[in-house]
Amino acid sequence: MYENASQIATDAVGNIRTVASFSAEKRVVATYNENCEALRKQGIRSGVVGGLGYGFTFLILHLTYGLCFYVGAQFVRQGKTTFPDVFKVRYVLICTYHLVQKY
Repeated sequence: MYENASQIATDAVGNIRTVASFSAEKRVVATYNENCEALRKQGIRSGVVGGLGYGFTFLILHLTYGLCFYVGAQFVRQGKTTFPDVFKVRYVLICTYHLVQKY
């Protein structure tokens, strides 16, 4: 990714006398910054996409928790299950989430 910018910096340092004699320091720095700018934008874009994916994962996780507690509360209210059983189901969901996340 940084090959072009690295090459510009290497050439400028290797030929510092030539760059200085033609007063081309500003031009070399501008060229280097142009090459780095596209990479910076790409890094920001990939960071945003990664952050959205990470946030979506946790959204699904917490919505599942909420659904588990809501359905469990309805079952406890109707007398179909007990509160400790609701937490057992929650624990199974957490373990399943972590197994899926690893693979």
